[in-house]
Amino acid sequence: MRYAISYVSSAARDLSETEINDVLKESEIRNNQKDITGLLLYSEGNFFQVIEGEKEIIKSLYSDINKDSRHFNLIKLFEKTIQNEAYDGYKSDFISEDARYGRSDFKYYQHYLEVLDKPAKQATSQILRAFIQ
Repeated sequence: MRYAISYVSSAARDLSETEINDVLKESEIRNNQKDITGLLLYSEGNFFQVIEGEKEIIKSLYSDINKDSRHFNLIKLFEKTIQNEAYDGYKSDFISEDARYGRSDFKYYQHYLEVLDKPAKQATSQILRAFIQ
């Protein structure tokens, strides 16, 4: 069984676009190496992340994330055991004001949430929708 945690947070005010891109790239590389799957999005000063993997690894990673000074106001959306993994890898994306995200992008990210129970899926979908629109 896999374990998953999802959260949203606010980027530190002095975090540059280059630093944000570095965070996204580093997360993708590090998490793929540790068999952590999930999604990390950045949009308009906020991060949204879903991480899943072996329980102790995920709990340890979330503890490190919680201490990271590059963001604040972490709000955990859910933390739970999941039956099936939703991701076949790790995806990170920078959703900028220039990007044109629409229904197809929302559906692309949302299909990964299918393994969640109904309340977690609904809450996460609403937050994901806010990131995309």
